[in-house]
Amino acid sequence: MDTICLDFINSEFRDFRGRWVRDDLQQPGWLEQFLVKWGLQIDRPPEAATLTTLVALRALLRSMIEAMVEEQITDHDRTALNAVLLKMPLSRRLVKDTARYRLEMVPLKQDWDWVQAEIAASFAHLLAYQDPRRLKICANTNCRGVFYDESKSRTKRYCTPDKCANLLKARRFRASHKNNL
Repeated sequence: MDTICLDFINSEFRDFRGRWVRDDLQQPGWLEQFLVKWGLQIDRPPEAATLTTLVALRALLRSMIEAMVEEQITDHDRTALNAVLLKMPLSRRLVKDTARYRLEMVPLKQDWDWVQAEIAASFAHLLAYQDPRRLKICANTNCRGVFYDESKSRTKRYCTPDKCANLLKARRFRASHKNNL
């Protein structure tokens, strides 16, 4: 499941081998690509204070996912998420598609507060309408990427089968064969 909140949380990218960490929010061009990918248009680049707020939002969302392991999101974190959601004043309008009507929510301003609220709303939507127990953090301690486990058995442990899962499988194999020698 590809959602704006998971893409945003994983903007703190860790090398799956544990060699380095890259903060994509600080990388030139990453935010612009992120906004285009998710259909969000902003007229101006973020200021330093906005970047600080975005980093804080990412930390909040990650801490809430970590808290869900114990199935306990704190009231403080929930209040902080609600504060981000309240940054976006909305209006509603009725739109007619080819076959039916639908209600559309329209932001009154398309600014960085709107972007943050959209990210927070995506996360809240996962909690409210999906199975929050399927939100997981990669078992590779060097990676710690966040993903939504869509497997039928809900036993997925790694964010990617071709990197993290293969790396740790190879390490386990080498360790077991080393002990057998």
